[in-house]
Amino acid sequence: MNKIKLFLVDDHEIFRNGVKQLINSETDMTVIGEAASGEEAIQLLNTIEPDVIIMDIRMPGISGLDATKSILKPNSKSKLIFFSLYDREDYVSSALDMGAQGYILKDTSNKIFLSAIRAVNNGQYYFIGEVTDILVKKYQELKKNTSSDDISNSTNVKLSKREEDILRLIGLGISNKDIADNYGISIRTIETHRLNIMRKFKKNSIEEIIETTRKSGSINFDL
Repeated sequence: MNKIKLFLVDDHEIFRNGVKQLINSETDMTVIGEAASGEEAIQLLNTIEPDVIIMDIRMPGISGLDATKSILKPNSKSKLIFFSLYDREDYVSSALDMGAQGYILKDTSNKIFLSAIRAVNNGQYYFIGEVTDILVKKYQELKKNTSSDDISNSTNVKLSKREEDILRLIGLGISNKDIADNYGISIRTIETHRLNIMRKFKKNSIEEIIETTRKSGSINFDL
């Protein structure tokens, strides 16, 4: 099994060591490099390409946000999770605009942190807590600036099999709790899937997505 290769960027050595120990204790992931500053991250990430970069936002010198501009080039295959103490709207908005696939807070649990890494590595998005509210606002702003050519566009959106199944179950009126129980996962994970679906469709309402996919026939909502 190929392990998820991670790179850590944080100016606190004790914090990096703790995160590194947690990650390396897992059988499916490993830390292949680390940096104590944005400058060092830019230099080292020119020579290696991890699967997932865990980036702090506020650091002396070049911040995590500024470093990301140099690190995430158009042809980069690395995915990015911002791991921060702060849930400020300007930070979250900047992270999203830069193409981050995840934004989680440093007071999150180990389980959620590891789940975020696996989800992002698999091409999903992972945002939790107060960050989710900010993300929804971004959807609302996006909706104001996009056309409503929904039915034709909905057939071009590519969902994972799990996302299709969850969207269908939601369309059938199944609650988040029942869906979570069915798959043996948390309600928070179901909410994250909902956000992934909304982001892909560029919509701020799951009900709108259900309506357009039902009309287009791209997903079968029959029992």
